[in-house]
Amino acid sequence: MGSLRVRVQIVDALNRPVGSARRCDMRRLQMWHRAVYIFVVDQHDRLCVQRRTPWKDIFPGYRDLCAGGVVDAGESMAFAARRELQEELGLSLALNYCLKLHFEEGMNAFGSVFLARYYNQPMTLQPSEVSGIEWLTLGEALAVEDATPDSRRALKVLVDQGFWL
Repeated sequence: MGSLRVRVQIVDALNRPVGSARRCDMRRLQMWHRAVYIFVVDQHDRLCVQRRTPWKDIFPGYRDLCAGGVVDAGESMAFAARRELQEELGLSLALNYCLKLHFEEGMNAFGSVFLARYYNQPMTLQPSEVSGIEWLTLGEALAVEDATPDSRRALKVLVDQGFWL
């Protein structure tokens, strides 16, 4: 989810840019920031679910129901989504923007949610962040008990608002 040297875009409670900060400071101080969520779906409508590495700073070893991460300072949401998808899975796919959401419970983030269709392109997993992937049906993904809370909520909102395929 980006280089540790890159600064994170910090925003106010109305999602207006107000500066940048190191990722560790953003997390420690629970600063408002932006994040992207990219749900990758194959030709059988299965979702690509990632296993987080055990050394991730938050939710180590959990499963992410999507690719994604924080937006770097000066990045657009769409650019960040393309970057995160390339970094984590080595994929360059067409992204369909779906919706915005925000989190106030412990992470203070504004998120943009995207869907991407996958057709058996070669994947290259980012060793520092992704220890493996699995393809799950929507029902299976929603039942994952060790899913990161933000990816679970993003998927539920995506489904509830009628954006699921």
